[in-house]
Amino acid sequence: MKKLSVSISTLLVLFSAASFADINIVDTKNGSWVTVSENGVAEENALVTTPKLSQLNQSFSTDENGRVFIPLPLNSSRSIQYKAVTVDGAEFSRSAFHGVSQR
Repeated sequence: MKKLSVSISTLLVLFSAASFADINIVDTKNGSWVTVSENGVAEENALVTTPKLSQLNQSFSTDENGRVFIPLPLNSSRSIQYKAVTVDGAEFSRSAFHGVSQR
């Protein structure tokens, strides 16, 4: 029983110290809107990149609402990985599927 108490206490401390970051991605015809927040607060000036998308070799900075538009030069539907780094140096990543409509 003592082991269980210690384990539960350790988990509670870890979860209370963790920051809950979120990267929200909305797919559009020409790119994606990315919103970065931490603990429910928008992260201004977070740098967002797409590290595995070689055609787009640059970073984008979020505005005061934690949002940034990233143009996506895609010829086919695929999953894109996004990486965000906040001003404080916290790093977060998320993948999202992007479809290419037939023209």
